[in-house]
Amino acid sequence: MGTRRWRRSTIAGALALAAGAIAWAVPVTTAAASDPTPIPIVLTPITVVTIGFDDGTADQFAALKKLNNHDMHATFFINSGPIAAGDPDHMTVDQLTALAAAGNEIAGHTVDHANIQPLPPTDAMHEVCDDRAQLEQWGFNPTSFAYPFGSWDANVEAIVQRCGYDSARTVSGVSIHVAKGKIGETIPPADPYATRTPPNPKKATKLSTMERYVTNAEDGVATTGQILWIQFVFHRYCPAHCGAYTIQPAKFKGLLDFLQAEQGKGLVTVQTTAQAMAMGVSPFAQP
Repeated sequence: MGTRRWRRSTIAGALALAAGAIAWAVPVTTAAASDPTPIPIVLTPITVVTIGFDDGTADQFAALKKLNNHDMHATFFINSGPIAAGDPDHMTVDQLTALAAAGNEIAGHTVDHANIQPLPPTDAMHEVCDDRAQLEQWGFNPTSFAYPFGSWDANVEAIVQRCGYDSARTVSGVSIHVAKGKIGETIPPADPYATRTPPNPKKATKLSTMERYVTNAEDGVATTGQILWIQFVFHRYCPAHCGAYTIQPAKFKGLLDFLQAEQGKGLVTVQTTAQAMAMGVSPFAQP
């Protein structure tokens, strides 16, 4: 199945954030290097937004210009198989490298966009581990994973963790209806290997609907003092109809404009998946 790097997830050390959003850190001093006792740092409760693109299709590379124009970064969840095969409908390794050089996160999404939940463990490990190994061979450091079709269970979670990922993302679980469900994933998440999102936006999804997910989370943050996380998951990126899950460049710009305005008010911070997960991790001085 190719070279794999097995390691324990750093998320296993994540500490729950109390009301008031407490994170933990070690001061950078000589004393701290010998004393790993964490010192609490109070973070301002805020809504975290992650912009995600699944599958690594070729049209997604055009989103880089608008991300750069807004000084924002996204997480690109990549199926390495089509790229390794030179499929023209997918980005090239050079394009992935350009995305990473601009500050975007390159993450895992299986080799072949396979539904890994019903697969035998060996096949599932091939899809997850070998995808990650290929991304590493190309020079990336993938720590985030997204389940194709949002299909997962406890066994799949264990495989994703064993393959070296720190987190994994589903495709639902966050509701636009405040009274009917979760209005945002928490940081740290209840389950770092099954983080929740709004439904994937489609071509017909209104900009106002996406904005509402963010403002609902903002209201929840103000009410509870808990950091809340909204993960938008996009697929095709084109002005025409490229499939059911299409985001038009004009609408994407509108979303970034909105997020930029909310950032200016101090209500939102736009982070990659790895950055958002790091907010819930307790770092300790290493020996």
